[in-house]
Amino acid sequence: MNKLIIAEDILQEHEVKGYFEILRESVIRSRLTMTAVFFKLANSSQGTDIERNQVKNQISAFLKSKIRKTDLLFQLADGVHWGIFFLQSSDVEAKAFLKRIFAILKQEREFKQIALKASIAEIRNNNVSFEALLDSNKQKLANEDQPTWSIEQVTDYSVQPTEQVKVSIIEQNAIFRKVLETTLNHLDIPHFTLEVSTYEDGYSFLQSDSYKTGHMHLIVMNDILPRKNGLEILHILRNMPNEKKFIIYMMSERNSEGATLNAYEGGVDEYIVKPFNLRLLEAKIKRTFARFWL
Repeated sequence: MNKLIIAEDILQEHEVKGYFEILRESVIRSRLTMTAVFFKLANSSQGTDIERNQVKNQISAFLKSKIRKTDLLFQLADGVHWGIFFLQSSDVEAKAFLKRIFAILKQEREFKQIALKASIAEIRNNNVSFEALLDSNKQKLANEDQPTWSIEQVTDYSVQPTEQVKVSIIEQNAIFRKVLETTLNHLDIPHFTLEVSTYEDGYSFLQSDSYKTGHMHLIVMNDILPRKNGLEILHILRNMPNEKKFIIYMMSERNSEGATLNAYEGGVDEYIVKPFNLRLLEAKIKRTFARFWL
């Protein structure tokens, strides 16, 4: 029997597991989707050993020529399955890629011996092992009723995890502070749970040490506060090594262009002039968090 010929630089199944585990965790840290695509050679038993090996090598070379530099192509140990990890891509983008390369393979005479079928698995959480991912997709592709050039879908790993967000309200007025607390406690944001704390001034917020945790942290604060005002807190937070975890909303009674520019240049994400409609605040917060899952 002839030894299987592999296209140069194609990773093999045993080499990919470590890469996958790193990529899987980056899905959680970066909140970006990864999609895995698997192919199966539908007519792998046809022809001589040499002809079959040539077809497999041709498929590897073709797939390698069509992926981006950020995508990871590999061949499974059985020699009749291939996989691609598409980074920062959804199943919609993966389907478009499959339709495009299937059209090329079916039209070009040099690929007339090739017939493929494919499966797609969008990954939005880290509750999947490399072995489970391979098994679930290989089972889909083992279905004899699945015609060639068709695309199956595995949906087991597409549920987005829920992330806890710290919320700090820093407002001197006790009544308005309570109104804000009630509003944010009742705010429903998909994929996030809010843990709301309130402070009457900047000093008590800094003494709490709540801002030193690793959680994403939404700050809703007034610009004028006793004992450490809002601009001082803004400066402290934006000079922390992990300052990107903070989403900072500043409330102010000052509606001047200078005050607004000063706040944005200092690093606020939203500047809201008092008085304001609470529904506007809710809409802004929902839109901010929706961007993490676009």
